[in-house]
Amino acid sequence: MSDIDSSPTGASDDESGIEPVVLPYLPFASFSEWVAPRIDFSTFDKFSQQLEVSKSEATPKALADAVSTASKWAAINTGAIEGLYEVDRGFTYTVAVSAAVWNDIHKLKGDAAANSIQDAIEAYDFVLDAVTHSRPITEVWIRDLHSIVTRSQDVFSVITEVGVQQHELPKGVYKTHPNSPLNISSNTVHSYAPPIDTPNEMARLIEELRTEAFQNAHPVLQGAFAHYAFVSVHPFSDGNGRVSRALASVFTYRRPGVPLVIFADQKSDYIDALELADRGDFRTFIRFISERIIDTVQMVRAEMAKSLVPDVSTQMAGLAPVLLGKQGLAHTEIDAISLRVLDVFAAALDARLAAASMAPPMVASVQRDGTAARTPPTGYRLPPGDSRSERLRVMSEPPAAGIDTRRFGVAIARPDTDGADFVIYSSQRTVLEVDLREVHPTVGAALVFRAEAEAEREIREAVAVVAASGWDSLRKAGYL
Repeated sequence: MSDIDSSPTGASDDESGIEPVVLPYLPFASFSEWVAPRIDFSTFDKFSQQLEVSKSEATPKALADAVSTASKWAAINTGAIEGLYEVDRGFTYTVAVSAAVWNDIHKLKGDAAANSIQDAIEAYDFVLDAVTHSRPITEVWIRDLHSIVTRSQDVFSVITEVGVQQHELPKGVYKTHPNSPLNISSNTVHSYAPPIDTPNEMARLIEELRTEAFQNAHPVLQGAFAHYAFVSVHPFSDGNGRVSRALASVFTYRRPGVPLVIFADQKSDYIDALELADRGDFRTFIRFISERIIDTVQMVRAEMAKSLVPDVSTQMAGLAPVLLGKQGLAHTEIDAISLRVLDVFAAALDARLAAASMAPPMVASVQRDGTAARTPPTGYRLPPGDSRSERLRVMSEPPAAGIDTRRFGVAIARPDTDGADFVIYSSQRTVLEVDLREVHPTVGAALVFRAEAEAEREIREAVAVVAASGWDSLRKAGYL
C-alpha cells in the first residue's frame, strides 16, 4: 500500500459510528516465498539486451543524459503519485529535457512542489551513486535516503478523531506511532508493522537483501521484492512510497541501467497490483514492475537514438503479417491496426515538424502519398490493398538548391518473424518498432513518445542532407 489516502488506526466512521475492522499486520514474505510464482522474463531480457546495443552505439554523454532524463521522470512523478502535486506526461517530458522549464518549476507548480521534486532528484542521484560505487544497502543508508527525499517536508497530515492535524515529520527516523491506512469504502484498516516491531522488520528486510538467493536473482524480482517488503513495513511516519520506488531503482539501475519509472496516471493499476500482493498474488505486482521498466528502457533508447543526430536548430544555425490468432484478433483487424500505427507516426511527423526551427529558403512538408515506401523489411508484409505512405519532403530553393524526400510505410510481421508486430520503415531503414500491446486496444503514451523521437530524428537527417546539397549547389554556381 502507498502513503496516499490514509488515516491512522483508531479513526472511526463518523456517519455510522461503527469502529473499523483492523486487519492485523502480516510480516512480509521471505524472498524464497516471493520468487515461488514462476514468471517468464524473456521479453524483459530482450529489451534489456537491446538497451545494451544502444549503449554501445551512443556516446558516454548521450547515455548519461538519457539516464538523467529517466531519473527526472521518476523523480517528478514519485511525489505526484502521493498527491503532493499534480503533473501530466507532457509536463514530465518537457521539464526533464528543458533546462529553462526546469528552472521555472516553482512558477508553474509552486515552491512546495518545486522543492519536493528537487528532493526527489537528489534522492535518485543518491541511489545512482550507491549503485555506481557498489555501496551496500543498509538501514543507515535507507534512513539517509528518507532524509533526502523528505528534506523540504516539515510536516505531514494525520486524520484523527478530532480532525486533520499537522505533525512534525522526523527525517530518517522510524515511526513512533501507527501509520496504518483506513479504507473508507470497506471500513477496514490495513495494518503496517507496529512501531515496536519496525526495527526488527527492517533488520529482517536487510538480511533478505543480503541472501545469496536474492543477490543472484533477476533484477525485476529484486526491485519488486525490495519495494513491496519495504511498504509492507512502512517504517517512516510519511514518505514511504517515495522511498520504496527509489529503493527499487537500486536494482534496476544495476540492470538494465534505468530507474523504476511509474507515471502518476498509472497510479490506479499500481495500487491495484500492491493490494493484490497484500493478498498473496505477487505475480501481478512483479509483472507491473517489469512492464514499467520495459517502458523506461524503450524511452531511454529513443532518447539516445535522437541524440545521434544534431537537432534542427543547430543545423539551421550553420545553414507484416501478425501472428495468427494473436490476442484473438482477425487478420483484417490487424491490417486496420497497422494503418493506425502509420497514423500515429504521421501525427508525430506533423508535431515535430511544427516544432522545428525552420526558416526560408528551407521548407518542409508532410503529405499522405499513394505510393508504398518501397519493399518492406525482410519478414514483413504490406497491408493488403493499401499501399499508402507518409511523405516527408525537405527542400531549399535556388541558388542553394537541395531536396530530400522520405516515404514512410507500415508493415506487418509474418507468422515466422521473430520481431516486433509492426514496423514503420523507409527506404533507408526500419524507423520504429511497435508491439501490438502498444496500439491495441488503445494507443499507449510510451508509443507516442517514441514515435515523436524517431520522427524528429528523420527530420534532422533530412535537413542535414538538404543543407549539404545547398552548399554544393552554391559552390558549383560560383557563390562560394
